[in-house]
Amino acid sequence: MRASDVVRNVVHTPEAAVHPLIHSKPRTGLQGKFSLEYAVTSALLHDHPGFVSYTDGYVERPLAQGLIGPVETVRTSKCSGLLTGDTSVEITIGHGTVLRTTLAPPPGSPQLAASEKESPAKIADCGADAPGLLVGLDRKGAAQLMRDTFPVHHPEDYA
Repeated sequence: MRASDVVRNVVHTPEAAVHPLIHSKPRTGLQGKFSLEYAVTSALLHDHPGFVSYTDGYVERPLAQGLIGPVETVRTSKCSGLLTGDTSVEITIGHGTVLRTTLAPPPGSPQLAASEKESPAKIADCGADAPGLLVGLDRKGAAQLMRDTFPVHHPEDYA
């Protein structure tokens, strides 16, 4: 199947899974990171959607923009958590064939965490410096890395 053959794409997913996915028609890489429609599109366009797949240039491509439109989201239930419940995808290609699959549990959930084989690729997707930052990292070091990377600013910091 070629991505350009897709004429319809229906995703059945729990309400909680799409709560943070607020951009149905993303135009930038940042919006693409919060778009179910672009995530599905990116999966069609790349064998392994990674960091570069969510840059402005990739999201803006005419082929990507054309595939975002046919994605329909059907909210199926009100599960209790972001990564709970089943997600199914139905892809209709040009001549009417419908391809179906179901993800249960969703990738990234505690029940389906990355394997030891998959982890290096997931870490590399975070950026070229990520693997080096994580070598030998323990829980305490991870907490410090998060504080250093995403410092919390208080109003008095701006006084």
